[in-house]
Amino acid sequence: MITDDDLNALRGKIRSLVRQSVIAGRHATSGEDAARIQDQMVAAGERAIMLDIVALLARYDGKEVT
Repeated sequence: MITDDDLNALRGKIRSLVRQSVIAGRHATSGEDAARIQDQMVAAGERAIMLDIVALLARYDGKEVT
């Protein structure tokens, strides 16, 4: 079963990704650099978050994801 702890961990990961993206964008030298950096960070974070979601759903189904 997916627990509140699982959802809170996922929420924390998403929040951390957004925070890191904003911070990285602030350190860019131009608006284009900021957008590029943020897009790259979001894309990498999306992959990690999607894998976490798949693992949670598989565990909910009683399966193991490797």
